[in-house]
Amino acid sequence: MNEPNGMKTETWLADANAAIAAIRKTGAKNLLTVPGNGWTGASSWSSNWYGTPNAQVMLGVVDPDNNYIYEVHQYLDSDGSGTHDTCVSTTAGSQDLSGFTSWLKTNNKKAILGEFAGGNNSVCSQAIADMLNHMESNSDYYVAYTWWAAGPWWPWPNYMFSVEPPTTGGNSPLLAYLYPAHTHGI
Repeated sequence: MNEPNGMKTETWLADANAAIAAIRKTGAKNLLTVPGNGWTGASSWSSNWYGTPNAQVMLGVVDPDNNYIYEVHQYLDSDGSGTHDTCVSTTAGSQDLSGFTSWLKTNNKKAILGEFAGGNNSVCSQAIADMLNHMESNSDYYVAYTWWAAGPWWPWPNYMFSVEPPTTGGNSPLLAYLYPAHTHGI
């Protein structure tokens, strides 16, 4: 399920637990990623605008194999929606992840940042680096990350977050945001 929303967080937890039980019943032993309610925003993990906060309810995830991580998304624009190519500040990445990171540490949990992106400008470049550095500094809790908008569905240059190579050759300028990540322990 991608970005559950429009329901009570308790309803989402019951559905997620039912899915986990069904998956495990097949004998599958793989790592599962479990998103939270309210579009699974990292910066809103403890908020209540979507109902009971994920920070409270999602501790009730039940996996008989205990082989799951939480999946969160985080965009660095003014409303966290990923619909603007302007980032709030150069430190938006660490600021937006800090509360969720504290929650992970307090509860000894792990996560994947399943969606993130920023526009092709210096503020977003620095904000993405800040986010990746925050995750590297907390690599005991962050397992991995994935950039939003790769692949031919997102033709370059028409989609602002695409890292698909341009038809003229070369690489998307946004791909460079991820180069330093190759040295990260995530």
